[in-house]
Amino acid sequence: MLAQEMGVILTKHTEQMTAKRWAEFLQQLESKGLYVVIETDTNGRVMSPLGGLMPMPCKSETFNILTAEELEQRGLPVGHHILTKSKDKTAMA
Repeated sequence: MLAQEMGVILTKHTEQMTAKRWAEFLQQLESKGLYVVIETDTNGRVMSPLGGLMPMPCKSETFNILTAEELEQRGLPVGHHILTKSKDKTAMA
């Protein structure tokens, strides 16, 4: 199946996904040494279901699946992460 086709199907299925099913999916990725990193532009914060604050969802988020080695290259510990993208303050010439 093509990525575009799977994308359409997943959009429909995600409406039915519970937190437990998402956790099971992420555990499958972990068992293969893969971790989700979400990068967001928002500075807004919402309460995490497990306590603490996390960035609010936004339309310009990027989702990446990285290996432990790729996380290390980014200076991140092994695990899933939600990161706030830093704004590039340099002007384009």
